Amino acid sequence: MFSMTGYGKGIKETKERIYTLELRAVNHRFLEVKYRLPKGMLFVEEKIDKFLKANFNRGSFSVFLNIENNKEYKQDFNIDFKLAEAYFKAGQNIKEHFKLSYDLSLQDIIRYPEVISSNDKELDDEVIWNDIKEALETACENVKVMRKNEGEKLKGFFQESLEIIITNIEEVDKYADFVVGEYKAKLQDRIKTLLDAVPVNEDRIAYEVAAFADKSNITEEITRLNIHMTHFKDYFEIDEPIGRKMDFLIQEMNREINTIGSKSSSTDIAVIIVTVKSELEKIREQVQNIE
Repeated sequence: MFSMTGYGKGIKETKERIYTLELRAVNHRFLEVKYRLPKGMLFVEEKIDKFLKANFNRGSFSVFLNIENNKEYKQDFNIDFKLAEAYFKAGQNIKEHFKLSYDLSLQDIIRYPEVISSNDKELDDEVIWNDIKEALETACENVKVMRKNEGEKLKGFFQESLEIIITNIEEVDKYADFVVGEYKAKLQDRIKTLLDAVPVNEDRIAYEVAAFADKSNITEEITRLNIHMTHFKDYFEIDEPIGRKMDFLIQEMNREINTIGSKSSSTDIAVIIVTVKSELEKIREQVQNIE
């Protein structure tokens, strides 16, 4: 079971550059990716999209890429002395022609195009992508580890809430039998008060009690609720996307709890139902963060 919250960082160092890629993930119904990339790196978006879709199913990902020159790398430059001399002579001719007092400086000469040029070859996009991909792979693995750890924490939270629900449902089950007996006693007292000396028809009372017992029977709801909780716990050990399935089970559990509440006239059961629904809501909120 994986959370959708995670963070990872990957660094790829080459002779010329250092690539640092950070990956942040939060919960989302689908998989979406947002980017903050250096100028000229838009070509990697589609490749990163494809990579993330192959590794994750849901979540909102923010990708931050930083590229800087490697300080250990000594860049080599080529000096075109003939071109520099040509620029210098041209400058001197202009100076003499217009009778200027200004002398060309070194800064003036090296500012001219191609007087000084780098011997380094322009890196191919595929080479750049392969370097970025290595940083991305490391970042993704870190995100997966964090998502797994967060999933384990949520697992503990779910288990605690389910135990509270199970304990309360057991109490509801106990009250259910008591409620029928209580209804029979109240019915007998009401009839006795209204009819006073008139003989009580026990068969009629038995019929009314049986009808009430059938109407308020919550055995099926409790059975289904327990089955749903068992299935919910089974998902804890599954390392695949189960967030939507868990969300569906929570809806089904809520449906059973609402039915139990509507069938029960006992204030004691009503109080328990409020507690159970509160725990289910806590679980539902956290399930939204499960992949």
